[in-house]
Amino acid sequence: MPAPQPAAAPAAPAVPRPAGGSPSAPGTEAARHLLAPRPDARPLTLWGSSSMSSEGGAAATPVAVRIHEHLALAAAPAVVHGYGVGATRSRHTLLMRGLDAPELRLLGDPAPGTGAVPVALDSELSPAGPLRIPGDLGGVRGVLDGSGESWMFLPDDAARPLAAGRFRSALALVATGSRQVLWMGKNNILDVPGVLEDTQRMWDAAADPARDTLVLGQWPTPHDPVGSATADAVDAVNEEQQRRYGDHFLDLGGLLTSEDGLRCPPLAPLRLLEQATTHEALARRIVPDGLRAPDEIHLNGWGNLAVSWAIVHRMRELRWL
Repeated sequence: MPAPQPAAAPAAPAVPRPAGGSPSAPGTEAARHLLAPRPDARPLTLWGSSSMSSEGGAAATPVAVRIHEHLALAAAPAVVHGYGVGATRSRHTLLMRGLDAPELRLLGDPAPGTGAVPVALDSELSPAGPLRIPGDLGGVRGVLDGSGESWMFLPDDAARPLAAGRFRSALALVATGSRQVLWMGKNNILDVPGVLEDTQRMWDAAADPARDTLVLGQWPTPHDPVGSATADAVDAVNEEQQRRYGDHFLDLGGLLTSEDGLRCPPLAPLRLLEQATTHEALARRIVPDGLRAPDEIHLNGWGNLAVSWAIVHRMRELRWL
């Protein structure tokens, strides 16, 4: 988990005046407009699990395609914070965002040297993936580490005494005033009401909920063929979020499992619709193998490229860019 970043781009330094005192600045007006950060450039925060962290993006393309990198280029000079963490569920996203602030109970003594202490959360949320959340426990700064079999709290200062108390994520401050893109809930998709509720809480936490959030739809893997329980859950979540959020919902399943979507500009060179395996996948209503990583549960570089293109296109429609 990266350390919290400034919630806004740092101001550009003032241009020094020539020795003669002339107020003129170097370069053309167009160059200064292009290179100087705008004072109204709002940060963008990306929340979710492994799809948001672009796991699988190094497969199939000459260079790895990372969604957060493409969005950072498109949104520049605004800051883009990427907080996609693999294997996490929607409740982990709430914990990261600071919308859940659980009580932590100490389960042992501090480890010599690091001060790390095993802890239990009163929410009974289990650890997941490489999750590491900066924050504070009862006023002691540190990291809540969920990357192992049990939760640990690692204080920044090993000499500080710890006591049971409430943990608050420092990422809440990073998210303040930020627009956000949500791609969360696939790892607990069978809990349709829970995914919808957790996504709604993230939506409501934005500075201007009706304008500041883009929700990304889930896409069906070979493990989610039509008629399966997971396919039904994906459809239910996507349909309800489309109804709730309108233009602030992006139907990625539709993009990646329709003939029109597979003709989009970044995928056109692949000529997917000329391949028999593509039509076999569309008949099963799953994403074609030309866009899937070898693990079959993530998108490859081409899939991430299509998703990045679609997000940027929608952000322009929403006048975020």
